[in-house]
Amino acid sequence: MNLLKIFTPLVFLVLSLRPSPAEEDALQHRLSASPSRVFFSHLPSSVDRGRVRPRMVAGMVNRVVLALADERDIASAWKSFVKPGDRVGIKVSTSGAPVSSTHPAIVAAVAAGLEAAGVKSQDIVIWDRRASTMKRAGYEELGRRYLVISTEEAGGYSGEETMTAALIGKLIVGDREFVARPGQQTSNKSHLSLVVVGGLDKIIHLPVLTDSIFSGLQGALAGMVLDNIDNWRRLARPPHFGDPYLPELYSDPRLGGKVVLSIMDALRPQYAGGPFPGAQYRVNYGAIFASRDPVALDATGMRLLDQFRVQAHLPLLSDQTSWLSSAEILGLGHAREESVELIPVGPTP
Repeated sequence: MNLLKIFTPLVFLVLSLRPSPAEEDALQHRLSASPSRVFFSHLPSSVDRGRVRPRMVAGMVNRVVLALADERDIASAWKSFVKPGDRVGIKVSTSGAPVSSTHPAIVAAVAAGLEAAGVKSQDIVIWDRRASTMKRAGYEELGRRYLVISTEEAGGYSGEETMTAALIGKLIVGDREFVARPGQQTSNKSHLSLVVVGGLDKIIHLPVLTDSIFSGLQGALAGMVLDNIDNWRRLARPPHFGDPYLPELYSDPRLGGKVVLSIMDALRPQYAGGPFPGAQYRVNYGAIFASRDPVALDATGMRLLDQFRVQAHLPLLSDQTSWLSSAEILGLGHAREESVELIPVGPTP
């Protein structure tokens, strides 16, 4: 399948944060004047009978990072994102493990690049919400060199670092303010992961490309927001699917503000049943996408999954991701296909 031919224009429905005509004109001008760049390496042979080939994947990661940084060596490329002395978090996606999660080969390549840029191994933190899903994702080997930890293992959620939204949610076990007693407990407040607020200077986000019954797409925005707060269920559910809450919370400097680069794992994307395991909906595709613009990355991933969903006669994810347009209005990035430049990088450095 030719990657450059599978993306087709889709209409984004803005369900909230609707701009005025003047704002719409200004937005159109800004988007047309400065398109976002999404680099990708598409190498189907990187997935061999359902197994990824680590050396090949490492080369793919290095190529997209080199292209994005416009550098010739990997150390210089990563130095455009981090510097020696930084404590860098690598946010992975493991809720669909072992079927659909960020592959260890991608994580290892990113961590090696950070070290090449002068970041010490003890200053590299690899994390997600739950210890059980991280274990199923297969990060044991990485844990021998770097700190591999879940929000659960780090102590849960901060008592002081919170964010609110105009939605009330039912608290359950695992939410910081939940107390085991009779009666329903509710709150409009979410507490941030102690990993996120525990001293990270920069974040490299490595979402896996999958759909989501909560937010339509579990990618750069949803993966960073929903996975790093408690009482998150109220923020992503039908009929709004996270609009406008995902972009509003991602814009918080404590979350999206720390992300300097997003690399999307599309080696074996899952187009239905996510963000939980759904092997019957997984595709051995063999691609990696990277961008400084998380909105462009999500919009690109959504369009790719919609192509698989059309073939499977499933509803389009574009009908559940109006938050992409809201993110665009908030200035977080570009979602419209004409405002995103897809740039392939070759199979050799």
